[in-house]
Amino acid sequence: MKDGNSARDVDLVRAQLHRLVEDVEPRPDALPRLLANARRRKSPRRPLLVVAAVASAAAAFVVAMLALPGQQEPEPVSVQPNSYLAAPRSGVIASFDVLSGRENHEVARVSGADTAVLAADRDRVYTLVSTVDGRRVVEVALSGGQQVLPGDVGDGRLLAAGGGRIAYLDGTAVVVVHGQQQRRIPIPAELRVDDLALADDGRLAVLAGQQGSDHVLLLPPDANSLAGHVEAVPDGPCGPVAITWSGRDLAALQPVDCTAEQARVATFAADTGRKIGAGAPFRTPPLVAGRTRLSADPLGRFLVSTDGQGQWLVDGSVIRPIPPACTTDGVCAPGPGTFWS
Repeated sequence: MKDGNSARDVDLVRAQLHRLVEDVEPRPDALPRLLANARRRKSPRRPLLVVAAVASAAAAFVVAMLALPGQQEPEPVSVQPNSYLAAPRSGVIASFDVLSGRENHEVARVSGADTAVLAADRDRVYTLVSTVDGRRVVEVALSGGQQVLPGDVGDGRLLAAGGGRIAYLDGTAVVVVHGQQQRRIPIPAELRVDDLALADDGRLAVLAGQQGSDHVLLLPPDANSLAGHVEAVPDGPCGPVAITWSGRDLAALQPVDCTAEQARVATFAADTGRKIGAGAPFRTPPLVAGRTRLSADPLGRFLVSTDGQGQWLVDGSVIRPIPPACTTDGVCAPGPGTFWS
């Protein structure tokens, strides 16, 4: 009889935890509700050890949600994994809830900014602004402080951030800035650069195309040229349209083929370029590089966000369409959003 009761307790706890996972940021009363449910089902003959196990498991779950791997300090609720950044109006950057699309709050107002270009790195968000000295990168801190970084961004079409670095495309070179240091990585004129991604350890990924062939160049930290790069070549007739890092792996958003309106997020090993995950296919409109953004959160989920063509949350084999990012007065972001990594 005890075995049957124990099995039911395990099922109860598992069901409760799954419901909590659905809303990654636990409500303040989540733990008391979980314990209360367990106590109501407790029989007089059930050992106290079962209740202790329930409390221990629930406490561990809540602690895990507040201290995710790779985070040094707990983050405010508005920037935890179930929120992302988008620009509903020119010069306005706001945080939005992933599952509902509702606005959490404004993160910053950057005068004259081209907030269609966004990149995030932990507690920093980057965008571009036009000045009398040319286009510059603006760094916005979570606390609200802003600073214009030195260096002309050129066309400013692409911007990436990660590991305390930023990278952008300037003509036929990718520029990587780390503190006061700046490196230029020349790109052959015949290569078309469609996306950039920076890993926490400084590795740079360049999505490049040449005469109908699209592939990803993986460069080690502190690289000054394309020499010695590793190539990730996604299979299929159509190349990727967006890339991002997820931990130590490189992820690429790729159409399943050139005619069907389906895509998948495949993953590749950074050291070899070998594909390690094909990704589950899901239905999308035709995706275009430059109008589609792929980003990852600390839980390993991906946000596929497009320029007015829809958004999807990719969590392993589970893919769900999600609403657009809209403010409380009904203004929706015209450009793609990005996870605050």
